[in-house]
Amino acid sequence: MAVDASPRDLDARLDSRFAQGAHERPDPFELLGVVVSKQYLTDAQTINLSRLINIVALIGLLGVLAGSLNLQLGVGEQPCPLCLIQRSGMIGLAVGPAMNLLWGTRPRHYALSMLAALVGGAASTRQILLHISDPNDPGYGPAVFGWHLYTWAFVTFLVGVAGMAILLMWNRPFELTDQGVDRGVLGQQGWMRRTSYAIIMWVAYIVFFWVILDLLTIGITVLPECGLGLCSDNPTSGWSFDSWTAWLWIFGLGVVAAIIGTIADIKQIERNEDKEEVAEVELLSE
Repeated sequence: MAVDASPRDLDARLDSRFAQGAHERPDPFELLGVVVSKQYLTDAQTINLSRLINIVALIGLLGVLAGSLNLQLGVGEQPCPLCLIQRSGMIGLAVGPAMNLLWGTRPRHYALSMLAALVGGAASTRQILLHISDPNDPGYGPAVFGWHLYTWAFVTFLVGVAGMAILLMWNRPFELTDQGVDRGVLGQQGWMRRTSYAIIMWVAYIVFFWVILDLLTIGITVLPECGLGLCSDNPTSGWSFDSWTAWLWIFGLGVVAAIIGTIADIKQIERNEDKEEVAEVELLSE
């Protein structure tokens, strides 16, 4: 009976197989038949497509955060305890795309967002179950297209996790980051870095404003309403501006973020030029 290979040959084949880098193995997108791989896209096209996907994700989350802020500022709907957890989950969901844009696409960036989505999804699931357990419960807050906001939050977290799971199967952006080809928008000039800065700063401003607003709300309303006990799961409506004024505040933050993003982009260009001049001087001195 013939033996196909000796144990030593088998060990050598196994060693060479496992010696491959994590991103040098076959692209699962190729195995799935999706036309997104290095055989169909150049490196530049792959990087730009990956960044555009992250920018679109940030814009979507920005819309969710802006809507929740308008609901609090323009309508007077105070966030419930579970609502606060869901908002925090949305903020955490935006961390991964922001890190991908700034420093290059990495699996651990998606992992952070997926963990945040799990926390937010658990809170939204808890709130859904609390309200559907009683057939006479009308739910908390306004309904949008027949679903309450906590239901839409659950859908958002679910779509986010599914989308990131698909993107994790696309290895090429990870390869380009590992090889130093994609160093994020911090290492590239142009409109994409300016747009990324503006979106990230806009999210940061909205989050900052929301945190300050909630701290003020806690200081002003929590003790009079709740005393030293537990607060209601469905808080009463509080003070607010009108809806148009709230939206003007939010878009004003966007304008400020765009200005800051432009200034940051100009400063980055100047730093890159200074580095190039220093490098040229060093080469000439040698």
